[in-house]
Amino acid sequence: MVKGLARWAKWQLRQWLCRHAAAERLSPEQLRQRWRDVRHCLLLCGAGIGDAVMATPVIAALHKRRPQLRLTVIARRGAAEIPRAFAGVEVLSYGERWHEWLGFARLLWRCRSLRADALLALQPANTLRHGLIAAASRAPLRLKHAAPPGTEPYRDLSCLFHGVLPLQPERHRVEENLDLLRILGESIPEGEFPPRYPVSAQLCAALRRELWHHFGERPCVALHLGSGRPEKRWAMEGFAAVARWLEQRGYGVILVGGPEERCDAERFAAAYAPNARVYAGRLDLPHTAALLHCCCAVVTNDSGVMHLAAAVGTPVVAIFQASNPRKIGPYAANALVVGAAGAPPSVEMVLQALARQLTSRSHSGCCSDE
Repeated sequence: MVKGLARWAKWQLRQWLCRHAAAERLSPEQLRQRWRDVRHCLLLCGAGIGDAVMATPVIAALHKRRPQLRLTVIARRGAAEIPRAFAGVEVLSYGERWHEWLGFARLLWRCRSLRADALLALQPANTLRHGLIAAASRAPLRLKHAAPPGTEPYRDLSCLFHGVLPLQPERHRVEENLDLLRILGESIPEGEFPPRYPVSAQLCAALRRELWHHFGERPCVALHLGSGRPEKRWAMEGFAAVARWLEQRGYGVILVGGPEERCDAERFAAAYAPNARVYAGRLDLPHTAALLHCCCAVVTNDSGVMHLAAAVGTPVVAIFQASNPRKIGPYAANALVVGAAGAPPSVEMVLQALARQLTSRSHSGCCSDE
């Protein structure tokens, strides 16, 4: 009953938005014409940390192609530190809990007052909050991708945008985001702008010293046990085998993750890896990025940590079992994917990939005290 009423209310809000804030659909040439006059662009990056990392190539491309462009990124609070790491970018953040509605209302008013010339909604952008932000911006150029198949009707917000690009199931999300610029006339070769997150040299130095005090000269490998969705999490027994394999070969094991993953990491350490160092829930995002940079490799589920580790240049072993790595896998040359949707990898597969990453030693941040 309650869920039915909530869906009905969302549908009514969607209908109201489409009546009062509908955008005229423009041809590609008309979109390019409007883009040439843009001086202030909003980037809507209203998803998690991994999606925010996959949005960084758009920031980098705009800085290079349109250096005079004023750029404002709108991001969820938990992911806002990603765009904040880039110089010259204004960041507006918002929370998604019901008690934060007043702050979200202020955000909508701020978007309205900015009078931006364009709004690019980066993937994924298919919630009513995204629609409200797009409508509040009143930008004369609003662009997004189509909602994926199976999206609930109240989430189809195409009516609010001047251009809607079709989804390509096997195209990586990084390139899909950059396609928003390509249709506007920007010439961007594929692969030119991989995701990057700049790490602080001071934070890295401090964390290397801390790791040295705990592990001495041993190089470190990070494990991330969690993920945003339970079905993406590899078995704990598998991670336990990886931790044993690493300790037998003289590596220090560190456990990373967010505050909600700290208890699981501590239980894992107590049961399987008593010599491991638990950092899950202890560090903010910039410190976590610096810690990942200090590691020789990261073994991780499909998660924001996976994308962050790849973006700071650390070799990654990415475990997939419930999603498509061709779509949302780590977009980096030194990342190896094991497993696939519906086919979790074996321990042997993960260890083989990890051995390859550790043998290559392609990462300059590998933690010894420097």
